[in-house]
Amino acid sequence: MLTRFLVLSTTLLLLAACGDGQLSGLDNAEIAGKRDECVRQNPTSPGRVTACENIRKECERRRKNGNYAC
Repeated sequence: MLTRFLVLSTTLLLLAACGDGQLSGLDNAEIAGKRDECVRQNPTSPGRVTACENIRKECERRRKNGNYAC
């Protein structure tokens, strides 16, 4: 039972992390500020590292579309 719960929890967490989520809705100034914060603070907690990685990916996605805000 515990194993099933852990597998389900992990799967849901991974699915939540895959999409663009709310980052694509942020304007250029907000995403640039969040990226700068990640660079300055160099996070070590797993949750913050994941968030900063998602921000980095959003910046890359925007760059591919010609938006060099961050």
